[in-house]
Amino acid sequence: MQIYKNNFITFGVYNKFNMELKNYFPYLLEKKILLSEIGIHPRTHIAWKEEGLTFYEKVNIVLGEKVKKRKWVYLDVFEALWLLIIVELRKFNLDLKTIKKLKEFIKEQPDLKSALEKISEEDFQNKVVSQLPKEMLESVGGFTSREKVIKSLSTLLYQDTFLSNLGVLIYGALITETSPSIIIKINKDADVFEFIIAINNSTEANLKEDLYQFYTKTCSESTFINLPIVTVLEKLFENEKIINRCYEYGFFNNQEKQLLEAVRNKECEEIKIAKHPSGDYTVNFSDTKEISGEEAKKIRKTLGLKMYDRVEVIYRNESHLVIKNSNKKVIKRE
Repeated sequence: MQIYKNNFITFGVYNKFNMELKNYFPYLLEKKILLSEIGIHPRTHIAWKEEGLTFYEKVNIVLGEKVKKRKWVYLDVFEALWLLIIVELRKFNLDLKTIKKLKEFIKEQPDLKSALEKISEEDFQNKVVSQLPKEMLESVGGFTSREKVIKSLSTLLYQDTFLSNLGVLIYGALITETSPSIIIKINKDADVFEFIIAINNSTEANLKEDLYQFYTKTCSESTFINLPIVTVLEKLFENEKIINRCYEYGFFNNQEKQLLEAVRNKECEEIKIAKHPSGDYTVNFSDTKEISGEEAKKIRKTLGLKMYDRVEVIYRNESHLVIKNSNKKVIKRE
């Protein structure tokens, strides 16, 4: 099994992505998503668990308060995303044995040693050392060569779900928007599968060329499955049953939450958003209500409106209203 990332993961970028993913979305490992909310039947989940396909060895099960015999399975984002990946792969009739091997690959941390061995000393100094945190450099007396970094990897790295290959995929989908995908390729020399992570939307020209060459060769010579992670994430978080989880996982701030709830509840027909130099936002919601008949006549008389006049009513308090009338007149040229 190999990993292909267009040289995307070097040590500095790797450390940077781990910190950014945690800083942006620190709650991804909290178990908030019900198994039923992602449309997977409990019997199917039990069968997959028995086959060793679930992301973790143990599953968080909570007895219901109202129905003691019922069990609820709660998932974090990594677990839920992985289960939906299984669902997609089963549509291609991919066997469970291969899916289990893919799970092992998904949970692995990227092979940084191999990635560093492929780059030049010059690229290492310019693209890796420059990105390393100051504290890390000080802790080891400073990195002066690629060899020193490679020798230090075993002591600097630790097992962390955020650092797994699945973490790389989530990072690419949510933060860098590099459209990552999992490619499952059948090796033409043997009846085995090769697992690959492709970063499909890199901004660097040389990486785009590498990706082009990779897909050209793969498409012309191999049978493969390409599974875009963004598509699976959309299925997870565009699900009406778990829309509130988006707020709990920090995908939206309070302002965005208010905006989305207003649109979702159809409380307004027009939204205007203004950003101030201070960084604050002003969100204006507007709605229109049609009034006709006797009620319209009473309001017109009260406000003194003429044909096509516009009126703005500002509510100050229970005993104070501000009414502003305006009208438009076209003066034709003689």
